[in-house]
Amino acid sequence: MIKIFRPFTIRAKTRRLAHFFRAAILVFAVGITIAAGISTPFTPNTGPSLLILGDSITWGTEYFAKSQKLIALDAQWTNIVIDGQYSRRVAFPTPNASTKYSGVKTFKKLSDSGLHADAVIIALGSNDVALETKESVYELIIRDLLDTVGNVPVTWLTVNRRDTPAIAKRSILFNQVLVRVASEYPNLVIEDWYSVVAKRTKFMAFDKIHLTPSGYQARAKLHQRLARELFDRHIIATTPTTTTTTSTTVPTTVPVTTVPATTIPPAPSDTSPTTTPAP
Repeated sequence: MIKIFRPFTIRAKTRRLAHFFRAAILVFAVGITIAAGISTPFTPNTGPSLLILGDSITWGTEYFAKSQKLIALDAQWTNIVIDGQYSRRVAFPTPNASTKYSGVKTFKKLSDSGLHADAVIIALGSNDVALETKESVYELIIRDLLDTVGNVPVTWLTVNRRDTPAIAKRSILFNQVLVRVASEYPNLVIEDWYSVVAKRTKFMAFDKIHLTPSGYQARAKLHQRLARELFDRHIIATTPTTTTTTSTTVPTTVPVTTVPATTIPPAPSDTSPTTTPAP
């Protein structure tokens, strides 16, 4: 018997194959992102210096979208250090010997190596919400990193991880804690990345953790904008001002207004633990 293949059957198979190959490319891209880390080189004891401290998403933004080169086009920062590591957390609530997987320990290591960060973009929290469930722990680790960074301009990107319903709710909770803690740190500004991705789902990869190529491009452009804003804040914070009553020049640190992520949804009630692998 001779089989007759109808045109619509062939087109359906072609579409399935195309979908398969697109998915395979995304898997490969995400696999590269989570399988490595990066810390771009810098000249020790020179400045001004910008540090972007993050996890695999930060690594992917540099690998796929070259965010360091984009920031360098503005010719403001002498050092632009991008340090991203898969599975990196903000900090460990219990003692842990790992350095590269802790934002706090990584910052200290970079400082010991001669990087005096004049401003910091923090892009951490995604791995913490995958492993930790308590609001008190989120507050502890956020404070730990902010206290370690010190009184320099900081911008922290909100978390957007949706690979399970429980983790998605904990992402919201983490962001709410971040907003609350920010009121005590005048050097901190919050950038609401969560809402950006919520409005543009095409930015999120199929694993609901990492980004698509267009998502990484958008993230790189965001890094560039935040780098410009941080440079302005750095200049304001370090420029001396002269009082009118005396001839003495008094250095003044100008507080920076914290921008709350007002579009973050209400706090979730479900904070059940999960064993989902972290990015």
